[in-house]
Amino acid sequence: MKKTIIALTVTGLLATTAQAANVYDAEGTTADIYGRVQLDIEDPGADDVTGVGSARFGFKASSEVAPGLKAITHGEWQLDAENSNTDDAISARHVYLGVDHETAGRFLFGQTDTAFHQAVAATDIFHSYGYAAFGGIEDGRQEGQFVYDATFAGVYVGASYQFSNKDFEVSMGNPDARGNIVDTGLKLDSAYALTLGHKFAFGLDVYAGYHDENLSGGNADGTKSNMALSAGYSLGDLYLGAAVVQAEYSGDNLLNGIVHLVDDTKLLGYDLVASYNVLTNVSVYGGYATKEAEYSYQSNMDQADEFTLGAAYKLNSNAK
Repeated sequence: MKKTIIALTVTGLLATTAQAANVYDAEGTTADIYGRVQLDIEDPGADDVTGVGSARFGFKASSEVAPGLKAITHGEWQLDAENSNTDDAISARHVYLGVDHETAGRFLFGQTDTAFHQAVAATDIFHSYGYAAFGGIEDGRQEGQFVYDATFAGVYVGASYQFSNKDFEVSMGNPDARGNIVDTGLKLDSAYALTLGHKFAFGLDVYAGYHDENLSGGNADGTKSNMALSAGYSLGDLYLGAAVVQAEYSGDNLLNGIVHLVDDTKLLGYDLVASYNVLTNVSVYGGYATKEAEYSYQSNMDQADEFTLGAAYKLNSNAK
């Protein structure tokens, strides 16, 4: 049996304000703090209209330790209002430290995006929602990993390795929507990711990524392998992005029934986006995402079939 689930959500983004300030800059050391507040009105069609608020707070710091080499650190947290439908009112997004060399690239340790994220970032352009094609495929930010990235003559190289994580989670959609993240009840034994890309002079960026995860816990034991191809193209005020992603689960009752994925399950997603700056302060954007699951024990099932349309008006550089 094949099912199609179409979600229609009407949202009004009342205001997004972002502020940043340099609080220290002397003798090769800098420190910045920043924040954001966002308010949404949402009508899911069946329930009452709701209002949801969220905020972010973060800091970045760097200190020159040798010519061309800086020690860096970054902390960022999401703060959800009471209607945000999440058990984690305060959740960490980025918490890492590392070094950044002006030619050799960055080496980070802590919680941040895996190297695989760069392979799907071409379609991450929406203020809210979007990312439906990546649910269960791109796991979002992960704890306890080494990450390296660099660009050499237009060629991007990214690699990451993640250590054991007893609280492994899988994103079921937009990684910024905490209510869509599922605790699998499994332990991540280890994982690694690789991404290669190229930035062409005429505005085209292409990326390919692979992410391999070894999982275990209870009566579950198996692997999750993710693959992605993406491209982004900029021409003046126009931006186009596309990504195709796939995940394969192999193992015995791999996700313990929580998200209904078992042995020999494959997820395949497609994501298309576009944005255009109509005026200096006005932009319009849209996209389409679809994702299908292929099971070994039943017929295929559509897990996402989503259109996103939006418009943004900038009041100034810090308010939208």
